[in-house]
Amino acid sequence: MLLNLQIKDFLLIEQLELDFFSGLTVITGETGSGKSIIIDALMLIFGAKAGTDLIRNGQTQASFSAGFQVDNQKVKEWLHERGFIDEDQENLIICRRVIDINGRSKAYINSQTVTLGTLKELGEMLLDIHTQHASIALLKPDTQRALLDEFAGAADLVLKLSELYRKVNQLRNKLAQAREFSQDLILKQEILGEKIHELEALGLGDQEWEALLLEQKQLANANFVLQELGFVTDLINGENNSLTDLSANMSNKLFKISEYLPNADQVIKLTESIEAEISELEHELNLVANKIEINPEQLAIVDARIDEIYSLARKYRIMPEEILPQLARWQEELSRLVQDTDLAALDAELKLAESDYLALARQISQKRQTAAAELSTKVTGLLHSLAISGEFEVNVSSLTENWTVNGIDNIQYLVCFNQGMTLQPLNKVASGGELSRVALALYVTLSINNPPELIVFDEIDVGIGGGVAEVVGTLLRQLGISKQVICITHQPQAACCGDQHILVQKQSKSGQTQATIEYLNQERRVGEIARMLGGINITATTTSHAQEMLSGVAHE
Repeated sequence: MLLNLQIKDFLLIEQLELDFFSGLTVITGETGSGKSIIIDALMLIFGAKAGTDLIRNGQTQASFSAGFQVDNQKVKEWLHERGFIDEDQENLIICRRVIDINGRSKAYINSQTVTLGTLKELGEMLLDIHTQHASIALLKPDTQRALLDEFAGAADLVLKLSELYRKVNQLRNKLAQAREFSQDLILKQEILGEKIHELEALGLGDQEWEALLLEQKQLANANFVLQELGFVTDLINGENNSLTDLSANMSNKLFKISEYLPNADQVIKLTESIEAEISELEHELNLVANKIEINPEQLAIVDARIDEIYSLARKYRIMPEEILPQLARWQEELSRLVQDTDLAALDAELKLAESDYLALARQISQKRQTAAAELSTKVTGLLHSLAISGEFEVNVSSLTENWTVNGIDNIQYLVCFNQGMTLQPLNKVASGGELSRVALALYVTLSINNPPELIVFDEIDVGIGGGVAEVVGTLLRQLGISKQVICITHQPQAACCGDQHILVQKQSKSGQTQATIEYLNQERRVGEIARMLGGINITATTTSHAQEMLSGVAHE
């Protein structure tokens, strides 16, 4: 929803700030007062071409800013993907554009510099503008398809179909590449298979390398270890001054003087503990020595195994401890290559995906055809109430060859504006006013929750009056229940239906003409409706009629 609009030094506007609200906002004023400036500003913000002649006389630049509250999830995702969302105010965005006297233009979304193309893309999601000369969205095939899908309740199915479409294309490309490069892939398989076979033939066990290195160290140093163990054993039980003798002598000496020692018991216990520890040490050393084997034959076997592992590791320029991880990686790569070169399997997978796509596309197509008939009838009925005597038709035809991301249908909106005439594509026959009425009938019928959330009509009621203008106003008000609607109108019947009423006037200030904007209260609104009814000379009857019209709308 549009929250506010700021305009500076643009044509007749020196500086203007407008707040907008939900529902229907009507804009009125004399011809040439500058009513369309607001719509022009919105179009410029979202990428319309701009000339330097739009800059207010005597100024060097014009600037435009629009603040929006974004509630639609699709728009939020678009903003998040591009990093435009302020996390503190994720529902609010500000779009701004500055145009200078040299024709240069700068564009921003939440203070981030963007291209005009980006602003235009965002604008197509936020608002739909219908003028006497153009419609931003309704004439686009994608918009027409999306509107029909929403009405048919097929929007979610189309999203699923788009995923299937991408899967089909991926498989088609994969199969084509496999066929083109099958020989190369087969050669790669063979080479990789040989590498894997060689590593597998090595039979390297988990943790075997570490165990081999430890065993080699033990076998290679067996003599040295036994020699040193013998030396230690001699220290414990040797003939001269062994630890055992020293311990015994120490105990005897202490026992002799024990009666004279205040802590004799503790001292004797310590000496006994030393004797026990020496005995335990001797026992453990004997156990270790008995386990150590001098085995040149086993050492030769271990050395040979280590050399074998080292040799294969050097061949593939890896460390021995990397052999098993490398084997796993090669096995995984070979599995992928086998899958990629299994043409039969790929072809079968593709056929299954194509079948799934076609089944869902046909289901969507049936929904579209059923919905198209209903939508055509409803919109045609509304057009008749809007003084268009012709017919509206949504044509759904099958694409004979190409599948698309959105299905197998070609969708066209056809219209004739006079009874008995040939139906033609909407973009070829509709004038601005007629197109706006078609858009109004469509939006009222659909009551969609998808973007855009703001719909702008510029003189949708041009060339009509009386009861038809009243119907237009009623439909605009109805549309304003689900959408934010802004409408420039010359018809009092339509103006009466607004939830808010803005009056645009011209005045002279300091020798320059300026446009002024006024939010009308009830009293001023009666006066403006009376002006629209009676022109320059406003009579009591005209005023009474204006009051009656406003009261009638208020009580609906």
